[in-house]
Amino acid sequence: MSDDPKQPTFERTEVVDKPSIVGAKWWQESMSAVDPIARRQAIFALLGVGAAIALTGVVAAAAAGDDGVATTNLTRDALEMQREYGWSFGAATEALTFDGESRKPFDVTDLDRMVQDLAPSEAAHRPFATTTLFEAPPATPRKVPEGDAAAVQSLRSALRPISTPEMDAAYQAGRGVAALLAGVSSPAIAVVVDLPGPVAVAFAAGLARRFDPCFGFDNWPHPRGVVPAHRTLAAAAYYQPLFRRRATERGQGAPLAFVLDRARLASYTDDSTQFDNRHVAKLPPAAKLAPHGVKRVLYVAPTPADTTELDDLNEAFVGWASAGLEVKMAALSDFAPDPTGATLPASPTRPGSTPPPASEPEGPMSFYGGAAARHYSFWRAYGWGPTIAPVQDAPLAVSAGYSYVPRRRATAFSGAARPPGFGQIGVVVAVATGAILGAKISRSGSWNRSSGGSSGG
Repeated sequence: MSDDPKQPTFERTEVVDKPSIVGAKWWQESMSAVDPIARRQAIFALLGVGAAIALTGVVAAAAAGDDGVATTNLTRDALEMQREYGWSFGAATEALTFDGESRKPFDVTDLDRMVQDLAPSEAAHRPFATTTLFEAPPATPRKVPEGDAAAVQSLRSALRPISTPEMDAAYQAGRGVAALLAGVSSPAIAVVVDLPGPVAVAFAAGLARRFDPCFGFDNWPHPRGVVPAHRTLAAAAYYQPLFRRRATERGQGAPLAFVLDRARLASYTDDSTQFDNRHVAKLPPAAKLAPHGVKRVLYVAPTPADTTELDDLNEAFVGWASAGLEVKMAALSDFAPDPTGATLPASPTRPGSTPPPASEPEGPMSFYGGAAARHYSFWRAYGWGPTIAPVQDAPLAVSAGYSYVPRRRATAFSGAARPPGFGQIGVVVAVATGAILGAKISRSGSWNRSSGGSSGG
C-alpha cells in the first residue's frame, strides 16, 4: 500500500484459495464517496473484466500444451486455411498416393499453366468455370502456422499425372457423346458431367473436340482430404496437353459442358483425422444459359442405379426445367465399345451433322447401347429430334435416363444453404494472441499433447 494521501486506499476484504482459482477481493474505500451511478458503472466494468479473466483461465486450464501456451479449438473454412498456410495444412509431412501413375513424359512446368490450359475457349463461357483446383499447384503459403514448424512441400513437386482403365473407358464414352450431340444440335444441348473426379476429367477430354468444358472443381487436394482431389488434379495433368490442343481445334460456337467431381459431397461426420475439402457445384441459372442457345441438358451419371441428381444440383435442375429447359439423364455405362469393331455410319444422322472419324490417335470411341449400329437410336429414345439414317433399336441394357424429370425435394442445400460444418476444419488458436497455431489434425503441434480443449465457432 502507498503512504501518499493523494493515492486511493485499497483494503483486502477476502481471500479465495480454491482449486483452479487463486485471487483476492479488494475494496477502494474512496468509492463510497463518489457518485453512486459512476460507482455502479465501475463495478460492472470490473465484473466484466473478471468474467473474461475467469473464462480465459478455464480455457487455459483445459487446453494448455506442454509448452504452457493456452489454446482453444475453433472451426475455419478449409480452403481459406489452405490458401493461407499451404495445401497440406496440418499434414505437411504426409505424402499423396496416386493409383495409375502415368509413365509418359511430363513437363512439370505445365502445372503452372493449368488455369489457362483448362479454361473454356469461349470467352462468354468463362464465368461458368471454377478454376480453384487448378490454382493449387503453383500456390505458395502466405504464412507459417506459429505452432507447427513442419515445412509444406510444394504441390507442384508432389503431383504425378495418372491414367487408369476407368479413365480410358470414360474418354471413349465422351467421344461417343460428342459424336451424338455436337454438330447435330449445337449449341442447343449442354452436358453436365457428374462422375468421380478422374473419370469426369477423362470424359470431358473425350467431349473436348466439340464441347467447351467448364470445370467446377472448387477445392484443393489434401493428404487427408475427404475428397481425393489430388487424383482429379493428376488426371487433369495427364490430359492437359490434349485440352490445350482441342481448344484450338473446336472453333467458335462450341456448346457447353459442365464438369463436376461426384465425390464433392462425400459422406463425412466430423472425423478429426480427416480434412473436410468438400464443396458444392455452381451451375448458372436458366437466364444465363439462354443467351448461349441452350434448350436441352443431358446429365451424365455413373450407372442406371443413379436415378436422381445429387442434392446440390436439385434446385438448379428444377429451375432449368421451370424455365423450359428439357433436362434428361444418361448413364456412363450406356456407352461401350462395339465388340465387332464396327465404326459409325458414314451418312449424317440429322441435317448439319458430320460424324467424326471412328478412330483417332487418342483411341477409339464408345457407342450408345454398345453397338455402332445402335448409336443413333439415342435420338429415338430421348425424343430430341427425328432420325434420318436407319438404326437398330437400343438394347435393354441402357438406362431409363430418357424418362428422367427433375423433381423439387428438400435437401441440406435447399435455399443455397450448406450443412453445418460443411467444408470446415478444426484449427488450434492461442488464447492470448488469437494466432492460429496449426490444424487440429496435425501430429506435430504441442497442443496435441494437452489434456483437453474447448470448441468454438
